[in-house]
Amino acid sequence: MVRSFLGGAFANTAFSLLAPDGDTRLSGSGRGPNQVLKPGRRGPGSPEADDSLVIEELANLARRFRPKGDTNEQTLQDFHTFRQALNVASADQRLLLFVISPETSQSKVESTLRPVMADSSVIGRFHVDFADQNTDKDWDENIQRSKNQAGYFIIRAGQFGQSGSVMDHLPLTASGDQVKTALLEANREFAETEERKDYGDHVSLGRRERIYFENEMPYGEDRDGDGVIDHGAIIRQGGKGKGKGKGKGR
Repeated sequence: MVRSFLGGAFANTAFSLLAPDGDTRLSGSGRGPNQVLKPGRRGPGSPEADDSLVIEELANLARRFRPKGDTNEQTLQDFHTFRQALNVASADQRLLLFVISPETSQSKVESTLRPVMADSSVIGRFHVDFADQNTDKDWDENIQRSKNQAGYFIIRAGQFGQSGSVMDHLPLTASGDQVKTALLEANREFAETEERKDYGDHVSLGRRERIYFENEMPYGEDRDGDGVIDHGAIIRQGGKGKGKGKGKGR
């Protein structure tokens, strides 16, 4: 998918807006929204736009897709693994609501959570993950204040998304209002104490501390689009090799 957005190249970021069907493209594509979203000039190579123009264009597109369904029928977010969820929560600097529930209670839990996660004070402010008995059995290995039992766990991810701590725990019998109150209270504390990450400083510190996150895909970029991760000269030249200028969004 990344290569389809970047004309065959592979980079660590790619941006394009898709319709709710997950396939229809509503914008051009590039490395980020400021390169793509500018009224009348979308697509790879567009000049960078002011943030205000990007926000305006996002709002214009969103108005074409107002919600029509019932919030009680929405699909809840769920990551492939807790490990992935914790890492993304750290990168986005959001709290993670981790739900451990037996299969017999899953339907009831989802019914409780749907209106909570669609609430205007909650939506977009948290990540949600449901425990998988196969991939997440050791989820609490690097989580402080964890309890190996069912319930709703509000988790604050560590700086590099490989550890964390439980800020609050509620039983599965908790009402939607109780879960919402706990989420908002934890988020207030989180917002007051979490320092926003500076990308350059964060990467430098990770390298110094030899932080490594094992991924299924090999690390690196293929900026020249030849299907092989670039090394040496190609990286230093910013991808000025085979496929020069194709779909880079620059």
